[in-house]
Amino acid sequence: MNIDIQHGPAYALAIVHLDPGETVVAEGGAMVSMDTHVTMETTTKKKEGQGLLGGLMSGLKRMVAGESFFQNHFTAQGSPGEVTFAPSLQGDIMQNELSGNTIFLQSTAYLCSGTDVEIDAKWGGAKTFFGGEGLIMLKASGNGPCVFNSFGGIREIDVDGDYIVDTGHIVAFEDSLQFKVTRFGGGWKAFIFGGEGLVCRFTGTGKLWIQTRNPQAFGELIGAKLPMRQG
Repeated sequence: MNIDIQHGPAYALAIVHLDPGETVVAEGGAMVSMDTHVTMETTTKKKEGQGLLGGLMSGLKRMVAGESFFQNHFTAQGSPGEVTFAPSLQGDIMQNELSGNTIFLQSTAYLCSGTDVEIDAKWGGAKTFFGGEGLIMLKASGNGPCVFNSFGGIREIDVDGDYIVDTGHIVAFEDSLQFKVTRFGGGWKAFIFGGEGLVCRFTGTGKLWIQTRNPQAFGELIGAKLPMRQG
């Protein structure tokens, strides 16, 4: 499998080149185009051998995490094939090659992956709730490519020690990093009047991916300019 990302960072498109018989798994609704000899199977199962009940539970957990209940499996039949994927919001796409390690994704960041990558929902606890990332995060682990998207451009940061990020700008991070949610600035005055709200302080050594725009802040800006609904 070869993945080529084009048209970033504003309107990125992931072009997945499959070998004969190879499969890519994608979030429902992410497909933009594909060759006619590429077949698509819609299922709740994450991998071969998973039973019906396990597949249903996986689908429900993805829904709670903000993803779709079903996943689509695209397979090139007989000859190499091409499938393209894009996120709903404008922004960038990045590929991370997993080698038995784990990364955590913000809700709705997952786009597609290889069949040996396990996508699961993980309880995040109160710290992720107050951090603006929701109670559930997506956990990607295993071997192979994992492709995720952002709102705006993506910046990859190598953290070695401590690093602070506004909660609305977090896209993904490796499980070697720990984080806690804290107030912005040194006291309540900065927290209330500084306009930044809560931030995440990451600690450890590992990769962190952030997005250049905040979807929640963008939604609030657009919402304030919409006319009030009558009735």
